[in-house]
Amino acid sequence: MTLLLDKLDPAFLDTVDELRSLSASDDVQVALRRITERYGLKHVAYMAHSLPGRSHKDPLIVVTYSTEWIKRYSDLRYMRHDPVVARGLSSMMPIDWSEVDLSGIHVRRLFGEARDFGVGRHGMTFPIRGRYGDQAIFSITSDETDTEWQRIRRLFMRDFQVLAYHVHQLVLRAETAEVPTVKLSPREIDCLRWSGLGKTAAEIALILGIGVRTTRFYLENARYKLGAINITNAVAKAISLNIISVSV
Repeated sequence: MTLLLDKLDPAFLDTVDELRSLSASDDVQVALRRITERYGLKHVAYMAHSLPGRSHKDPLIVVTYSTEWIKRYSDLRYMRHDPVVARGLSSMMPIDWSEVDLSGIHVRRLFGEARDFGVGRHGMTFPIRGRYGDQAIFSITSDETDTEWQRIRRLFMRDFQVLAYHVHQLVLRAETAEVPTVKLSPREIDCLRWSGLGKTAAEIALILGIGVRTTRFYLENARYKLGAINITNAVAKAISLNIISVSV
């Protein structure tokens, strides 16, 4: 199914609103299935490697994969060889599965069987880093053609860097873990919001009537308080925590 680009923005806004309204553990599975349907994806998967009050030896995994693939993956202990999991837990940037090194025999077998079990032709994984040590990965897969995947992957990357954090916040609420409160100053919030709307530091300075260096100071302060790796990541976290909204 080809996803029309003019449906992406409504899909994003509807998903954000829904994720903010959910709170129970059963809601996580429901949310992933609705994301799959809205975006015309093949599957969606979430794995929390570490959550407040939960051991990393007992990861929380919520997926839309078939029960047959889940059993196969577990029985053969494929997580030990899965480069997507390894990179997702060590990287800060989104990972397109087409960039994965398939030279290893175990990796080739894993990806080959994943296709056989209907995981999807394409995939992308988004690392999630919380300020207090919580860590997770969020993955999407698609059965689109190579051409169509290249057409929409940039937009998927834009949306799911934010949605991944919203799903993570839902998991924190569902697991009854305390969601840390981050307090930003009004100016830090203003600067982040305008950055989320695509404005440069110079443009934000002009809009707010402050200096460019001052604008960068506020953005950097906000980034630090949110435990983000860069300003884009800070915007994503601020949106997921309902600190800012980038709707116009």
